[in-house]
Amino acid sequence: MPHIKVGGIEIYCEIYGTGGSTLTMIRGLGSDLLAWFPQSTELSKHFRVVAFDNRGAGRTDKPDEPYSIKQMADDVNGLLDALDIQRTALLGISMGGMIAQEFAIHHPEKLSCLILGCTTFGGPESVPPPLELLNAILAGPDADEKTRRLQEQALFCNDTIASHRDVIAAYGEAKRQFPIPPFSLARQADAIRRHDTASRLGQIQAPTLVMTGTGDRLIPPQNSRLITARIPGAILKELPGGHLFMTEYPDVFNRSVMEFAR
Repeated sequence: MPHIKVGGIEIYCEIYGTGGSTLTMIRGLGSDLLAWFPQSTELSKHFRVVAFDNRGAGRTDKPDEPYSIKQMADDVNGLLDALDIQRTALLGISMGGMIAQEFAIHHPEKLSCLILGCTTFGGPESVPPPLELLNAILAGPDADEKTRRLQEQALFCNDTIASHRDVIAAYGEAKRQFPIPPFSLARQADAIRRHDTASRLGQIQAPTLVMTGTGDRLIPPQNSRLITARIPGAILKELPGGHLFMTEYPDVFNRSVMEFAR
């Protein structure tokens, strides 16, 4: 069944492929598993792919109460237990990367490897997002035209905005299927504000790949460099694209994930 009871909520989950190893994917703020459309088909050729909607998003329950990144990492752990998955490669982007950091710290025995994309360790030592772009993202899908332009700048690089409107349209169509309610978007955003793993990243034991888009305006690439410096043995890849570089340049992103996870 696509809905699985975990920690008092129903989590919506889909599994693709029948590969010998498992890859679990965690999406970011306000997003749901449909946004993995450039990844799901290709990665499922090589892995058993587990994708799900975070607490508050998509078809997962949306309790109107405080969320935390640690709580969402516990959701991931409970989901894996319910699916009887003992070990997985873990891919998290943006807020999903924050969740993946907490998971790696608390459940190292379940990780074959860790892949973090366009994310931050949070707290005062991180490089914050530009306030104008952050506020535009938090305005949600019903924003005015000026704010929608800022949302595009936050998510996509200049080349995509100027020359690849089809990429933006495809992402927008995926997002429109199950729009996140304003209250749960705010709950997720508050969890992000309180996220801080800066002093604990040295505890991560799994082989780690950190990726960023060189044109990411929302979570500046310096955050990925800072993360890489704090996780023992971590590898950094800077790829073309903005915050959603996995949507803009899926071939290079997917290839990087497959090569590292295998």
